Amino acid sequence: MEQTRVKRWPQYVAAITATISLATTGAHIGWTSPILPVLKSPDSHVPITSDDASWIASFYLLGTIPGCILAAFIVDWLGRKTSLLIAGLPLTVGFILIIVAWNPYVLYASRFISGIGQGVVYVVCPMYIGEIADKEIRGALGSFIKLMVTFGELYAHAVGPFVSYECLAYVCLLIPLIFFLTFTWMPESPYFLLMRNRHDDAVTSLKRLKHCVTEDQLEEDLEQMQKTVIRDLSDRGHFWDLFNTPGNRRAVIISFGLQLVLQFSGIAAIESYTQEILEEGDAGIPASNAVILLSLLQLIAGVGAAALVDKLGRRPLLLVTTFLGGVALTIAGTFYLLKFQFELDITGYGWALPSSVIFYELIIALGLNPLSYMMLGELFPTNVKGAAVSLANLISSLLAFIVSKLYQVISDFCGVYAAFSWFAISCFLGVIFIALVVPETKGKSLLEIQEELNCKKKRKEMKNGAKDEQQIRISTIA
Repeated sequence: MEQTRVKRWPQYVAAITATISLATTGAHIGWTSPILPVLKSPDSHVPITSDDASWIASFYLLGTIPGCILAAFIVDWLGRKTSLLIAGLPLTVGFILIIVAWNPYVLYASRFISGIGQGVVYVVCPMYIGEIADKEIRGALGSFIKLMVTFGELYAHAVGPFVSYECLAYVCLLIPLIFFLTFTWMPESPYFLLMRNRHDDAVTSLKRLKHCVTEDQLEEDLEQMQKTVIRDLSDRGHFWDLFNTPGNRRAVIISFGLQLVLQFSGIAAIESYTQEILEEGDAGIPASNAVILLSLLQLIAGVGAAALVDKLGRRPLLLVTTFLGGVALTIAGTFYLLKFQFELDITGYGWALPSSVIFYELIIALGLNPLSYMMLGELFPTNVKGAAVSLANLISSLLAFIVSKLYQVISDFCGVYAAFSWFAISCFLGVIFIALVVPETKGKSLLEIQEELNCKKKRKEMKNGAKDEQQIRISTIA
């Protein structure tokens, strides 16, 4: 078997072109930062109030909820590739509506429609990448998910302050157009094709994904994929199958637990109020420029995550980044407590707040943020993966919306330090959860991961088999 002949660059190309759809979602997320102040200005061509601005920002999150539900229905019906291409349509329409908007209600519609596209993309992309990537590089390719979102945010943050409202929309519209022009030519997931009994198409797809692969290696990979699909589809997947087996239940606990830790660490609220938070301290540069710099550093951290995840493993990165994120949030919360609750003079220490917040966002971008989404494509069997990833993203969207709203409520009634204390405690509890529950999936095939998740079931079956064999032996002797 000549493993060295396998060329994996087609898998990198497929992953990069697929995640351009996520760069589009990042551009939609980042669009609000430079544009909402423009829309609220007196000379805006679409005058809006502060309440309008909050709805323009939040409608995008609300749109992801029906998007996640839609993805659950189409991902196993139309396929991973087709579903991603379909998701690109509302993401494109969203920017077109922004260009032609004449009142706030059109912008509401734009944001909600775009959110639907994000909901589908966040479900389908982890599945597609998890199924096209070799186990040796699956972690690196999965890290592209959050990396490209960060790139899209940086793109909007960096361009927005220097161009007009219409120009930014046109510039952002280039991203989905590039997605359609490139991803259209990529292969479908071989797992999906085997699910549909399209063996010849699966062979063709696998040959395209593994350039120069030997016939023996191709046959071995197909055989393992076929075993995985047969095993997963021996019982056709339904929503309730998420809780029918020990492996599925464990995967649900792991994936939902990681999303709970991520969202309760305050990522959505802190990203929404980053500029406002930075203005409370002394970053040394204007807050708007600091946001651009932060986005750039997050992009670099995302590249670091892609390089480290298959070398260090998932668990070490999750443990270290979650713990350090908790430390950074503790420092930020202490700053708010001393300055606003105890009203102490902390002149000369104003850098502590922006430094801790920037460090938190960077360290989370290195591990907890990308891995919480990447592992969704690894943990679930094929027959329930669509429903599982859809439900996980649905819960993530709801948690993000709730945390963003509660942040302002808690800050108003108890103080910002109380919100940051909540975020920090969530991180420290998350470290315990990861240490006790989350398995290492580095270097393991999807079949091996399922076998590990179901190990308790397998041990029980082995014990039952031994008992049956013993009973048969006793009966024969009798």
